[in-house]
Amino acid sequence: MNPITLDSSGERFLISVDKTFMDKAFLVELVERIRIEYLAQKINFDDELQNLGEEIKQSWWTENKDRFIKPSDLKDKNSNS
Repeated sequence: MNPITLDSSGERFLISVDKTFMDKAFLVELVERIRIEYLAQKINFDDELQNLGEEIKQSWWTENKDRFIKPSDLKDKNSNS
């Protein structure tokens, strides 16, 4: 018998998992990831929102890169180029 089976019934998929194949905590995490993916697909981000996200990431990196890359490392790398 397969540890995981997939069937369909009407408008539903039915997934059956053998309890010896994985523990309940892992399965709950997996189902939550599927739920989040479903919700993410339903969201329609327009270009303006995506551009705002890029600006936020760039701003964060500008303000925080010294925490991850020491300025002396950048100078050494640039002088070797």
